[in-house]
Amino acid sequence: MRNETDQDFQQSAAHIRSSFKRLFETIMEQIADRIYIKDTKGRFVFVSDALARVHGHAHRSDLEGMSDFDFYDKEIADSFYSEEQEILRSNTPVVNRVEKEIWLDGRTSWVSVSKVPLRLDSGEAVGILGISRDVTEQCRMQEQLREANETMLDDYHSAERVQTVMIPGRIPEVAGIELAYVWKPMGAVGGDIINFPRNPNHDLLFFMGDVCGHGVQAAFYTVLLKYMTAQAAIDYQRSPAAFLDVVNSQISSQLRGGFITGIAGHFEPGEVGESCTLRISHTGHPHLLVLRSGNRRIESVALPNSMVMGLPGGAAAENRAIELERGDRVYTFTDGAVEAENSAGQQLGFERLERMIASCASLPLQASLESVFQQVSEYAGRMGQQDDVTLLAFEVTE
Repeated sequence: MRNETDQDFQQSAAHIRSSFKRLFETIMEQIADRIYIKDTKGRFVFVSDALARVHGHAHRSDLEGMSDFDFYDKEIADSFYSEEQEILRSNTPVVNRVEKEIWLDGRTSWVSVSKVPLRLDSGEAVGILGISRDVTEQCRMQEQLREANETMLDDYHSAERVQTVMIPGRIPEVAGIELAYVWKPMGAVGGDIINFPRNPNHDLLFFMGDVCGHGVQAAFYTVLLKYMTAQAAIDYQRSPAAFLDVVNSQISSQLRGGFITGIAGHFEPGEVGESCTLRISHTGHPHLLVLRSGNRRIESVALPNSMVMGLPGGAAAENRAIELERGDRVYTFTDGAVEAENSAGQQLGFERLERMIASCASLPLQASLESVFQQVSEYAGRMGQQDDVTLLAFEVTE
């Protein structure tokens, strides 16, 4: 059986070899790729029908003796000729190189080109065998994608500049209260916001929000929140809960399947002999710690439950009043700090964050927040920052 198969193969091979010229002609007639053979001076000797059609000729023989200078811009034709001369000189082929074609009528196209030197058994160079395939559509799509990416990056950087100016914006100076913050988006822009809206009572009013998600979409909502909190503060009546409900009623109609957590409050001067009162409310953001100056212990303040912004029927938690003495500090933060994960997949958690804050009690207020953020980053290690992180703190100084 093996002998019969070998004999059959030998017969088939001999038949094909004897018909090689006709097979070559068939390839040149039928193949969709543009195939050509040039002599050492760049003149076409053989071309495929596909190449003849591209050059506007009905018969392959029409191109015999012509060259790239008959079809392309001189500068482009010169580059093709120089490339082919180098191939002949170095005996190094060109494989799948994308080249630009500029035609005499001004048209532009792109091709993927492979070229190899043709040599006799003696080693003498006799010409170039080339195969090209039109890739104009792919190149145009890549160019459009590149331009779209450049536009998107420009927009992204513009959004970064705007958000950096906008958050937190104006920093109020209020006698008896020092404030500090760390605002670190995960990327160039983020969904965390802190704001200190002007209000008719000239109280130190603050708002911290955390938009669900990251990036440009979340950042877009921080712009809305900046505007809406400023508007809601115009008629502020010293009720953080009412303030948050107004903001919620405005932002809910703009959200598309997401939600926002928020916390707001203001500081009221106390009576004679007392420092001040922090009046506070939240919408799904019950993160509040108080570091007492007397015993340097951290208190986790249990705020009433509430729903997040953006859900039907949601309302802010009831106002809570917290009495503060000179030297007391108040901390609030977004969940990007609490939920930071290390390489083992373990979250930082509230208890670790409390210990970090307590460990920085002797530092100035701003330095303490920067140290806490550094510790959070070290905990995450090679996992890097996984969410927007915002820390906000106040200290009663009088």
